[in-house]
Formats: sequence, structure tokens, C-alpha cells
Amino acid sequence: MDDDPVLIHLDLTRAGDSLTGHARNDQGTTRPFSGRLGLLAALDALVAEAETQLPGADHPGPTKSTP
Repeated sequence: MDDDPVLIHLDLTRAGDSLTGHARNDQGTTRPFSGRLGLLAALDALVAEAETQLPGADHPGPTKSTP
């Protein structure tokens, strides 16, 4: 597990119990959302994207082979 922070900016609009808006990471990727589940999905997508952009994410390193 990595301890690198993922910075996400939120632009929220609340109307009663409803939430809409956009979540944006430092790379400029924006995910629009509607509702609380949509917000969670947007956050999950941005965090997953950040994990693939970490140094070494494309090359996990040597693997142990069994004879």
C-alpha cells in the first residue's frame, strides 16, 4: 500500500438532499457526478487513475518465478 497523497478538488452543488458537481485531480482529469453514489464513483475513478500514474505502476518490478 502506498502512502502517496492523492489531491482531489470538489465542486459541489447541493439542492435539498441532492448533490451534483465535478471532482478534479491535479492532472486536470474531471469527473462529473450526480448524487452521493456518483460522488463515490467519481472519487474511486480518480484514485484508480492516480494509482496507474505512480512511478513504477506500469512496471511492477521483478516477479518471483517458480522452477
